[in-house]
Amino acid sequence: MRLDLRSLAVFRMAMALLLLGQAILLSPDFDAFYGAEGVSLSHGWSESLVASLIFGLLPLFAICLLMGFFTRLVTLLSLVGLVIVQEANPQILQGGDFLLRLLLFWSLFLPLSHTWSVDARFRKPRFISLPWTTYLAGWALTFQICFVYWFAALLKSDPLWTQNGNALFYALDIEHFTTPLGLYVRQFPDFLRALTFGTLCLEIAGPCLLFIPYRRDACRLFAVVFFIGFHLIGMQGLLRIGLFPWVCAAAWLVFIPGSLWDWLGARGKALPKDKKTKTKQEAAVQGKGIASHPAWISLDYGCSALVIAAFLDILAWNIASVGGNASLHWMKQHDVFGNTLRLDQRWNMYAPYPRKEHGWLVIPADLAEGTQVDLFTGQAVSWEKPKDIGAYFGDDRWRRYLSNLFDDRDPQALQGYADYLVGNWNRTHRQEQKIQTVTIVFMKEVTLPDLTITPPEKEVLYFHEF
Repeated sequence: MRLDLRSLAVFRMAMALLLLGQAILLSPDFDAFYGAEGVSLSHGWSESLVASLIFGLLPLFAICLLMGFFTRLVTLLSLVGLVIVQEANPQILQGGDFLLRLLLFWSLFLPLSHTWSVDARFRKPRFISLPWTTYLAGWALTFQICFVYWFAALLKSDPLWTQNGNALFYALDIEHFTTPLGLYVRQFPDFLRALTFGTLCLEIAGPCLLFIPYRRDACRLFAVVFFIGFHLIGMQGLLRIGLFPWVCAAAWLVFIPGSLWDWLGARGKALPKDKKTKTKQEAAVQGKGIASHPAWISLDYGCSALVIAAFLDILAWNIASVGGNASLHWMKQHDVFGNTLRLDQRWNMYAPYPRKEHGWLVIPADLAEGTQVDLFTGQAVSWEKPKDIGAYFGDDRWRRYLSNLFDDRDPQALQGYADYLVGNWNRTHRQEQKIQTVTIVFMKEVTLPDLTITPPEKEVLYFHEF
């Protein structure tokens, strides 16, 4: 798969901005998600290391990647830093986190800095040509992006997706992940049925546009525009699912055809039009100017073998995801290669069907003075449904964390969250206002087959008396 150098440069900049944005968005909740008295159950990484990454190193790497300065090195460092931060608290991770990690991995083997970068301006003679690696990595990245959609479609096997078409209605009923526009659109179930079947068709057929040889550039450009619109207008407009739409949109930038850049350059003269320079760069990528030193040839073959092994591994992970939990468990236990490089993946958003249970949390706590407070809001206990559950839950990370909390009902995670809330309260209140008991109550609603919603039911997830 031949990818234009200018498109790779724009893709590099988009990934850098996403990495920088992720570090900025995580900063306000660092103590809650990564601190010693926070909610994280993972204690394998020191708090100081994660803090240095979020507050210093990852933003620095992102800026260097944005400028294309020591690009391959900072790509590797960004990947390592991102993996450490993700491992420090997996409870807050979303699909966009996994995809960004995988895009950074495949970027290690691609010439992201051969144009529109500091490296191209000042360090061009130091470029190492790895033609086979670049060629194979282009195909691997292409299939990685396609797998996100193809296997997501395969995993949507429930009749809600394939027969009655009510899957998106159920998805929008999970109100903590639904935008105000999504709540409005939920009033039109017939329209949502059409969108449900349309989504399946898009996931299956849309990526195939990349492989049509007839009017190749036009097909690719249409796919890029369509999928970016699908993610940033359709998905982002209806759902609150964090970085996922933005990372997907960034991934499609690599497929912008070179003819578009040529057209823009001819019209606006804003893009480089030095055909001689462009030809030299493309020759380096394609191997026409490769050094004859055996060391570089061996390096090219070695990196190519790694790309092939990694591609086969992601294919195995995706096939295992269709096979079910037993297959995934086997991969987690035996795939040392994939687990080391963090190539594991499963694209099961709203699959095999959207959850039918949803609701919100109320966390009443009895104080020593005899009063009661809701630790979730810090106010008097109210059992009324919030007007906007998504805003009630907080930002994207808190929505994912709290959703996992009442979806999984993990006793250790529930205790960790309760201890975090109780500790925060007791540190800032007088002795007579210390907490005596705490209860985590899930106000559960259920979407029924006739698309009605049951009245809220109180379900106690956790109770502790101090």
